[in-house]
Amino acid sequence: MSHELVVTAVGPDRPGIASDFTGHVHAAGANLADSRMVNLRGQFALLALVEGNLGALEAVKGRLRAAASSLGLTFEFGAAPRADARKGVPFRLKTYSMDQPGIVHKITTFLREQQINVEELESRLESAPFMGTPVFTMELVMLVPAGANVKALRHALEELGDTLNCDIDIDPA
Repeated sequence: MSHELVVTAVGPDRPGIASDFTGHVHAAGANLADSRMVNLRGQFALLALVEGNLGALEAVKGRLRAAASSLGLTFEFGAAPRADARKGVPFRLKTYSMDQPGIVHKITTFLREQQINVEELESRLESAPFMGTPVFTMELVMLVPAGANVKALRHALEELGDTLNCDIDIDPA
């Protein structure tokens, strides 16, 4: 029977860190099911769902704990409860604006109020010399309840974007 383990890790980024991590998972006899790995301005962050039998998952934890200092990572482990498939229609939401505090909070709060679940979220602050100010972008995947009026949702998001001086687009994912 296959079980799941959630692994999170952070530490200074360097070449080969993804290879080192996945090598330990593979050597323990486990499988990397889902993962997100990113270099955030020199800091490596990882979130992974590892699958295997209980012995393999214990071996993953042991191998990663033993290698933590040589990898330069701090690891945390958690059980991954089996969840029912989430219900809803996936949409991709994208924003583009001059940077200002609170954009992510205001948009995600609006989505929560509409009972919309954020499945993935990525944001970036990038230099934009042509604008004279940093440009903030956000992209997220959300599950919109099946009975929701998407046209009304689009309109409400456009209004929110107007108050934030931010372009907001949604498309089916």
